Amino acid sequence: MRMRIASVLTGLAAAGAACQAAAAAEAPPGWHLVWEDEFEGEAVDPARWRVEHAALVKNNELQFYASDDVDVRDGRLVLRSQARPLGGRQYTSGLVETKGKFAQAFGRFEVRAKLPGGQGIWPAHWLLPTDGGWPPELDIMELLGHEPNTVYLTQHWGAWPNNRLGGEPFTGPDFTQDFHTFALEWEPDEIRWYVDGELRHRSREHVPTVPCFLILNTAVGGDWPGPPDETTVFPQFHEIDYVRVYARDTGDSFILTMWADHGRILHTPPGPRYEAGDVVTMLARPSIGYRFARWSGDAEGARNPSTVTMTAHRSVRAHFEPDPHGPALLSAGARATASSVEPHPELALGAAMASDGDPQTRWSSAFSDPQWIMLDLGERRVIEGIRLNWELAYGKAYDLQVSDDGEAWRTAYATRQGAGGLEDITIMPSTSARYVRLYGRARGTQFGYSLLEFEVYGR
Repeated sequence: MRMRIASVLTGLAAAGAACQAAAAAEAPPGWHLVWEDEFEGEAVDPARWRVEHAALVKNNELQFYASDDVDVRDGRLVLRSQARPLGGRQYTSGLVETKGKFAQAFGRFEVRAKLPGGQGIWPAHWLLPTDGGWPPELDIMELLGHEPNTVYLTQHWGAWPNNRLGGEPFTGPDFTQDFHTFALEWEPDEIRWYVDGELRHRSREHVPTVPCFLILNTAVGGDWPGPPDETTVFPQFHEIDYVRVYARDTGDSFILTMWADHGRILHTPPGPRYEAGDVVTMLARPSIGYRFARWSGDAEGARNPSTVTMTAHRSVRAHFEPDPHGPALLSAGARATASSVEPHPELALGAAMASDGDPQTRWSSAFSDPQWIMLDLGERRVIEGIRLNWELAYGKAYDLQVSDDGEAWRTAYATRQGAGGLEDITIMPSTSARYVRLYGRARGTQFGYSLLEFEVYGR
């Protein structure tokens, strides 16, 4: 959706059980299904989706995204919008995203949904890059609730603050009365938008090339739709029947889809497309506190590394389990302080949000450098690893520092090439300290530093 501020396949490490390649859905001609959710369970699958719980600051929107407004029932994902106060906002609504779970550059992204409506209601299905930058942005579909017959098919490009957008509205049936299929086909030289299988817009300019994750949400209010009024009926429901993502099936190469939860898979040679007979070596690397258990799919067994021969499309999953001999989480509930907090006190973005064990909350700093966040472990502990779970606003250059008194600091790890997402750092020399600090020297985006969780592991 419109943000006013703020490889064919890259299967990100946390995808886990996110998808089995053997899918019930029949792929459109020329495409191979690599990721899907048919919402057949009893709740949102955390291996597929991250559920937002925050009052995001963009577009002057009026909603607090609340986790209890996201549900799965009767084979559908349901995002509810309500008129209720929470977190300093007048309304609540739902947002889910595949950030940190799944991302892909190029492919077909397809969503079948029945949309909510009414003045001030703003449902959207859209894509953002995993590197935290904006633009680019690809909007599969947006609808303004007071225009229930029109969907907007849009792309954003350029460099902030000189960003641009272009697209095409399509006027058809009332999209709030029944389910409709919205799809975006993104190829290296063209982007195509479809509604119910019919091509409605195409663009050959400003085609992005970076992996993107998927967002499904309903905003309430904001600069574009305006606020709800006396005609708006609450609650509203955004119902999603399925989400399917495909990669192009060229016929002369094969696709390797890899999934891992609580770890990641390193593979050589890099892919994911391979010629017939290519042998791919895969190394399963667990996250801190986990150990490798086994492979499943087209590479079975407990040998690590393992190999797979590409004579067809392949799907491989690495399974990890808690390591009883691994380091313990030391930072749960640790007292946290920070150099600054993003100036929206009603949003509860304080430092403690990064050590509360809840990845739906976060600490966010002011939009300047340098910034820091510090954890007090309560006593001197042996530190063996640190996990940084970044929100989109991440640190490009930062130091991880330790201290015995919170005043004299020594650097345990430093990078000037931070990539955001989920960073497991275990290459630090063995050290012990009571205090641990992330010292951000250069932001990766125009925003501040924003951590969902700052976790310290050790003994």
